[in-house]
Amino acid sequence: MKKLSSIKKPISLAMAAVLTLTLITGIFNFRPATAQAASVEQTRFLQMYSQLKDPANGYFSAEGIPYHSVETLLSEAPNYGHMTTSEAYSYWMWLEVLYGYHTGDWSKLESAWDNMEKYIIPVNEGDGVQEQPTMSYYNPNSPATCASEFGQPDQYPSPLNGKYSPGKDPLDAELKSAYGNNQTYLMHWLVDVDNWYGFGNLLNPAHTAAYVNTFQRGTQESVWEAVPHPSQDDKSFGKTNEGFMSLFTKESNAPAAQWRYTNATDADARAVQAMYWAKELGYNNTVYLNKAKKMGDYLRYGMYDKYFQKIGSAADGTPEAGTGKDASHYLMAWYTAWGGGLGASGNWAWRIGASHAHQGYQNVVAAYALSDPAGGLVPASATAGQDWSKSLTRQLEFYNWLQSSEGAIAGGATNSYNGSYSAYPAGTSTFYGMAYDEAPVYNDPPSNNWFGMQAWSVERVAELYYILASGGDTTSANFQMAKRVIENWMDWSTDYAFAGSRPLADAEGYYLNKQGERILGGDDPEVATVSAPGEFWIPGNVEWQGQPNTWTGFSSYSGNSKLKAVTKNPGQDTGVLGSYIKALTFFAAGNKAEHGSYTALGGTASQLAKSLLDTAWGYNDGVGITTVEKRADYSRYFTKEVYFPAGWTGTFGQGNAIPGSATVPSDPAKGGNGVYASYTDVLPAIKNDPKWSYLQGKYNSSYNQATQTWDKGAPEFTYHRFWSQVDMATAYAEYDRLINTRTEEPAAPKAPSKPSAAGGDKAVALSWNKVKGADSYTVKRATTSGGPYTALGNVTQATYSDTNVVNDTTYYYVVSAANQAGTSPDSPEVSAKPTAVPTPAVGDLVVQYRTTDTNPGDSQLRPQLRIVNNGTTAVELSKLKLRYYYTVDGDKAQQFNVDYATLGSGNVLGSFVKLVPAAAGADYYAEISFSPAAGSLAPGANTGEIQLRINKTDWSNYNETGDYSYDPAKTAYTDWSRVPLYLNGVLVWGLQP
Repeated sequence: MKKLSSIKKPISLAMAAVLTLTLITGIFNFRPATAQAASVEQTRFLQMYSQLKDPANGYFSAEGIPYHSVETLLSEAPNYGHMTTSEAYSYWMWLEVLYGYHTGDWSKLESAWDNMEKYIIPVNEGDGVQEQPTMSYYNPNSPATCASEFGQPDQYPSPLNGKYSPGKDPLDAELKSAYGNNQTYLMHWLVDVDNWYGFGNLLNPAHTAAYVNTFQRGTQESVWEAVPHPSQDDKSFGKTNEGFMSLFTKESNAPAAQWRYTNATDADARAVQAMYWAKELGYNNTVYLNKAKKMGDYLRYGMYDKYFQKIGSAADGTPEAGTGKDASHYLMAWYTAWGGGLGASGNWAWRIGASHAHQGYQNVVAAYALSDPAGGLVPASATAGQDWSKSLTRQLEFYNWLQSSEGAIAGGATNSYNGSYSAYPAGTSTFYGMAYDEAPVYNDPPSNNWFGMQAWSVERVAELYYILASGGDTTSANFQMAKRVIENWMDWSTDYAFAGSRPLADAEGYYLNKQGERILGGDDPEVATVSAPGEFWIPGNVEWQGQPNTWTGFSSYSGNSKLKAVTKNPGQDTGVLGSYIKALTFFAAGNKAEHGSYTALGGTASQLAKSLLDTAWGYNDGVGITTVEKRADYSRYFTKEVYFPAGWTGTFGQGNAIPGSATVPSDPAKGGNGVYASYTDVLPAIKNDPKWSYLQGKYNSSYNQATQTWDKGAPEFTYHRFWSQVDMATAYAEYDRLINTRTEEPAAPKAPSKPSAAGGDKAVALSWNKVKGADSYTVKRATTSGGPYTALGNVTQATYSDTNVVNDTTYYYVVSAANQAGTSPDSPEVSAKPTAVPTPAVGDLVVQYRTTDTNPGDSQLRPQLRIVNNGTTAVELSKLKLRYYYTVDGDKAQQFNVDYATLGSGNVLGSFVKLVPAAAGADYYAEISFSPAAGSLAPGANTGEIQLRINKTDWSNYNETGDYSYDPAKTAYTDWSRVPLYLNGVLVWGLQP
């Protein structure tokens, strides 16, 4: 390996002017916990935050959703700028976390999470609309029907033939146990923010933003070859009676109307990562931290093979169905997906994982947060912490296995070779039985060539290195694996990154040395440069040669001499620059934490980060930090390459027929028999874009179709991508937090925010947000609102339990924070009334409950009850009444039905009573009574089953989650005190809410 001490970097430090602090503090009312001059980096972070939030700059929609890009004519992963992605949302969380840290205002983070839950996590977030309406019908013993992947879009649709039987899903039961249902709490990856495609939001029409998808057809399907389609497909668009489904899978009958969602695991993991840092930096609202835990719980589906096949079992081409955790590779695969039926006959659902794992999607910080008690986000499910602990180690092993001799990280691995469980070619390197894949998931362009995949992913390794080193762990195997990866990667990447100098490259993008020769890998290259004040340059792409050695464990690992990385195409991608600077910053901070002072490589990283930050500020145009991009690939707007099978015709959401009349025959060599359309054939509304005339004119005047080159220069665009701007903004913030040192004059902390008080039995539990710079907190109490207050005690944590209280008395609390410089003002006042825990009535009569309807979001309540007489005297049933408590979720007329009763359905009566005021988990109850013909309940007997069904007359959905009498985990008859029983009007069993 390389000698770290031999690194030399040409660095130019060009300091930009510092904006005045008064401007920023005036905008944000920012008051740090210590009196100090704001650093350059802190000031610039807050200015970029202001630029991102300024409505005039256009980063957010009317519904408060971050656009992928301010500009609309754009095609990369989204094929239109006013889409949004789970990636953008996860970056939004990161932005608000660091804003909360620097200002003490955490409300913006909570608002961002609320917006994410409303528009891109397809759950009922409180509006009563079910966006996974049939997930309760999912069968974990048969998750999905197998359909092979193919190399070309032309080979689709893929026969849905179940060639291989799926394995069993081991997570569904424990998720239901933890959360009461299996409604997947993950983001769908793509949303049409302005409904530009025109499909609308079928299940939640009050929203403009609509769930959509694009990529469905194998490794060669680029954004230029994909067919956009709705994620909620009732066949209103697409082919008559088939919708868009028949483009992707082939069935013996017409495909059913359905909903389906796909997450991008890296984005959900980034959201969890952000919440980990929120917790570490002073945020402690358990409501939102628990949401992050829940997201991490469901994110485990990203650890599973697509069809739950045993890991490594398909090496010979004959996969074996998994029986549980043996189908988990414990890595972050590219996605997980889930869906189900729509309409009256849509009583089915499915779920898949993904067989392909890319290094760029791994997130060791999220794995640490979700597995280690010190991480603080261990999910509620029984085995979640264990799974994430194993995943953390497995991911670190993965990085080491994929690290080239130069230090760059190669692509990944697959459990389904060719996407069809093909046998591995002889000599294929493996990782826990999975085959090496140079470019997992897609090949147009190769998925691991972009340097962004390096910077995004390894930045997280740098974070973990810092977390462990700063916490005193410098000996564990996990630390040693993280250290090896990040040091080697830093040693490689800093050879190719420059501020104030421009590297020389040839026409094909290869870096040149001082002799004018191509640099084709190797250690410590000396890149030829020229002075270029005010410029920054980082790698654009990496080419790969060879493969890693088969993995046998870290203890026997000695590197990959046959896996080579060739670094190419120096570029100015500002988003990647932000990630790269954060990687430098976290590595430098971790290096100092490990060694006490910077090593040579740590010092290089710290200095280069500072230089790049200073240089990048010169590219701020008032809206964000951006550079001009030459888009040679935009010739593909005009190329006929979107495949449609012969005879497939339909209607797109923009009103046009697809594929249209201007198609060309498909290429038989690609395996299909159909036609090709162009981007504009499918999406004609792009021609109304304000930049279209420029692109059209440039294409007509410059593009040479014979040579497929832009003879007079490629079109140039300037983009303000949301994620890129956040990456840069947070780079300034993290450098300030981790690297900057400045003399600080202590000042009193701010008042604690977000206090809460909850009354219990002879106790009140208090909590509040941690305050930056506070050493302790004083809790004060009064029995009159507004005081006077009496101090109860001093604590160092942001929680307090007051046990010196009397039940049924209201107490009022405030909290102040203190440090050596002084004491803050009091927090806002909160109050609580401790109350004795009510005891359920217990007697000879017992109510037992079960339900077979575990979907809390459908249009019916289905409790099943029976009454047991454990006494010695018969009881007349007409003297008994049961109460089933629930929330109506839209006060509409309701119907009471008895589907079956051993006593006779006609002998069971029901009525509805509205609770005023509402109670926790209930604003209505159904009162169940019995006619005289029901007879008596003999000693030792029970009533037998009473199967009830309640619905609203308009058949709108209920939301049973949290309903007082509802428990989806009770699928067998169990004593249940939350369905109280009355004899002659007197409570004899159970407890009212």
